Formats: sequence, C-alpha cells, structure tokens
Amino acid sequence: MRILRVVIVTLAVPAVIAASALIGPAEAHAATKTIGDCDIIMEVPHASGHNRGSVSVDPRIKCKTPQRYLGVSAVLKRKFPGSQYTWEIPAKRKGENVNYMNATPNEPCQKADYHATADFLIVDNNGVRHEEFGYISVTKSNPCSLP
Repeated sequence: MRILRVVIVTLAVPAVIAASALIGPAEAHAATKTIGDCDIIMEVPHASGHNRGSVSVDPRIKCKTPQRYLGVSAVLKRKFPGSQYTWEIPAKRKGENVNYMNATPNEPCQKADYHATADFLIVDNNGVRHEEFGYISVTKSNPCSLP
C-alpha cells in the first residue's frame, strides 16, 4: 500500500502543475508538495515583482526546522515562437543547517514562451536523503505581456 501511495503522489504533482495552467494567472502561481516538515514549491514563470522588467521563476524549499542540507537547481527555458532553439538560464544554490533555500533564474523580459525545470534535495536531520528531481512548470507565453 505504501508503494501505491508513493506512485500516486509522484504522479499527482506533475498533474497539479499541469492543471494550474488551466486556471487564472493568480491561482497558477505555484504548486506545492510536502516532504516531512518541508514544502517544495515550484513556480510558473512570471514577470518578476522584485526585479522590474525581468521574467523569473523561484523554485524553493521551505522547512519548519533547519535541515542538515537543502539544495535547489533550476533552469528557466526560453523559446521564441517558431524557433527550433531553446535558451537556458540556470541557477543553483545549496546550504547546510538551513530551513529555506531557493534558486531564481531570471532574465530581461522577452516576447517568448517560458517554462522551468527544477531539482530539489533535502537531507533531513536523521541523514535521510529526499530527492525530488525533474519538476517541470507549465509553459507561460509572454509572461511580461510585452507588445
């Protein structure tokens, strides 16, 4: 039964991320998965509220207590409509004995299609490693609404 739950949870998270594309922009901001006392948060690419004129995504881990190790690796991917090429903007961060970690790739706004991928790693205080790799956000076209 435990294996079945893991499979259901593993399949449910991408479905939640994909389903968020069908709802309004305010509700489609992020998908969350809980592991122990930590939340893994995967955002949809959006116009940055912190760095005006930029598009960004902020995948992150938020825990109630400091963990032995947290790591986040993310890539913001941009593709111009009609192009066969994808540009990648990477970000990577890690920390020990922390309860929050993020990796925020960003770039100046461009009229393009964006999506992000992210990998998350938690090593809890018992030394147990929790890997959540291969998260993919929904694609957001022209998140800065450029003319």
